[in-house]
Amino acid sequence: MLHNLSVPEEFTLLALDRETNKIKAMFRMNIALYTVMACFVELSLNGNVFFEGDETVKISNSESTGEKYLDKLLDIIAAEKPKKLKKWVSYFYYNQRDIYKMVLESLVDKGVMKIENTEILFVVPAKKYTDVAHARKHIIEKIRAELLEDGNVEDHTVALVLFLHSKSMLTDYFSDYEQKTLKQRLAIFRKGDLYKKIRTVDIAIQNLESGM
Repeated sequence: MLHNLSVPEEFTLLALDRETNKIKAMFRMNIALYTVMACFVELSLNGNVFFEGDETVKISNSESTGEKYLDKLLDIIAAEKPKKLKKWVSYFYYNQRDIYKMVLESLVDKGVMKIENTEILFVVPAKKYTDVAHARKHIIEKIRAELLEDGNVEDHTVALVLFLHSKSMLTDYFSDYEQKTLKQRLAIFRKGDLYKKIRTVDIAIQNLESGM
């Protein structure tokens, strides 16, 4: 049975799909950073942090989340001076590996993913990430069911969809016909607070990538 996965876990699993993202070199370089920022969104959805009007991140509930990588992030936020969301992007541009590694370990522990050491062209060491539980298919089917059919869409799904859309990943999984409905839904999501947060993260990451 597939475990319920968090936004960062689902995002990471889809991001590591090399068949879909094989030509997105800059994206692959920063998967760890995107994953950490998805953790901020997860903490917000869980009620552990909130964002003030100027996007300063504040802790509202410091109790354990039950996930090591989220608890680690809470500890880091508590230990640092309050920062705006875009400042946290800069911070984790250089300090994201530990949390990202913990997200990967969580996926392995839940039996969703298998990590193997391999080589590129039989020379360069590399990691192979195998979706042993076929979770990617389950995630996309859930998105399709909620977005392409009438009814409510969970905040969790909205957050994941907006993250995927911001990194040009969403359309990879849907037909041209389905994308018409997706665009209509996205237009609605852009009016919500979640979109503002993810847009703030995305702009900050783009600035870092462009050297600004």
